[in-house]
Amino acid sequence: MKVDTQNVGPCKVKLIVKAEADETRNDYDEVLKVFMREGRVPGFRPGKVPREIIKREFHSQIMEEVQRRLFQAFYKPALEQAGVKMVALRDIDNVLFSPETGITFTMTVDAEPEFDLPKYKKIPVTFDEPTVTEEQVDEQLDQLRKAFAKFEEAAPEYAIAAGDLVSIDFTGLVDDQPIHTLAEEAKPISEGTGFWVQIEEGRFVQEVLDALVGVKVGETQEVKVKFPKDHPIEALRGKKAVYTVTPKLVRTRQVAEDAELLAQFKLETLDQLRDQTRKRMLEAAVQAEEQRRRDTVVEFLLKKAEFDLPESLVADEINAVLDTVVNEAHYRGLTREELEQNRDAIIESATLTAKRQLRLRYLLGRIAEEEGITVSDDEVDAKIQTLAAGQRSTPEKIRAQIEKNDRMDMLRSRIRDEKTMQSLLDAAKK
Repeated sequence: MKVDTQNVGPCKVKLIVKAEADETRNDYDEVLKVFMREGRVPGFRPGKVPREIIKREFHSQIMEEVQRRLFQAFYKPALEQAGVKMVALRDIDNVLFSPETGITFTMTVDAEPEFDLPKYKKIPVTFDEPTVTEEQVDEQLDQLRKAFAKFEEAAPEYAIAAGDLVSIDFTGLVDDQPIHTLAEEAKPISEGTGFWVQIEEGRFVQEVLDALVGVKVGETQEVKVKFPKDHPIEALRGKKAVYTVTPKLVRTRQVAEDAELLAQFKLETLDQLRDQTRKRMLEAAVQAEEQRRRDTVVEFLLKKAEFDLPESLVADEINAVLDTVVNEAHYRGLTREELEQNRDAIIESATLTAKRQLRLRYLLGRIAEEEGITVSDDEVDAKIQTLAAGQRSTPEKIRAQIEKNDRMDMLRSRIRDEKTMQSLLDAAKK
């Protein structure tokens, strides 16, 4: 067998394969025997049709089956001979076969990327000790008091204050035109009647919220607004608007008393709540610190190793990322129309994320090979038990689901990558 290769794109290789007649004769003869045994020709008993008649009557079917068998027989040895690590078969072309000359065919494949590993030992990583101060615990308790707050309707003469819940009628104009005429997605901030908003940063147009502080029910305000140049709605960037706002009802926030908090958490003393809060905050701080260290390693590797990726794997990874984005969007209550409005930005972000994830996967895989990092069956069992506990299921059900979806190799790769990342952190320059 002879194999010639051509690089026809990033991580894309064309292989021209030629096998001589003596390499293909056995497969041809075996296929011909099957047709001679099973072929049906009028006037002849099964198995008694002359060879030449079988070859003539079933020529196209015989050639098709021989070509299929020969491709299956030769494509893997051809890849090995050419030293090409295929990740996806893109095309098969120019298949020619005859018993006298053998077979030739061309196949185009996506191949694994070739790249040099950066120096991955002693990556500079700072290791901070996670801590939680008493002041941070106090702030968290204040947030809890606000989270469990109740709202009570205020008296008519009450002046609006930060944290209040206010029902407003409002209209916003740009050049004397309603804001939503510039962009349909701006309708929620263009006009509203009986619109409830809390006087807190980020809840609405900030200048409008600021103008409501100190105002009483029924007092109409005219507020000038200049949208920032980085506003999420492109059509509003840098535009000047005038809002007319009238508060109709006000509900004041009554933060929860300590006794109410303790009842919510089924605790007896504030010290117990502080201890529980501190513990949770420390756990979150530990997780955040661990994630920061991993992010440092990831950014170092990605910055030091830029390389092309197989198109087919990038496409699969993008689809996986988009599925996650769409599921999360639906969970947050976003509509199909809202997703479609941001389609280009979502796809661009998903593409960047997919390429980063795929490139990191290749880097960690190569480092694992260099360091001899492997995954044992016991480690797989332990991971499945962890997944089962997190999903309130049984290890048997989780394993069956993984095997049904043919994702056991993916799970092993994930465990290997986790071990590789930990080895990089253990060897980091502290």
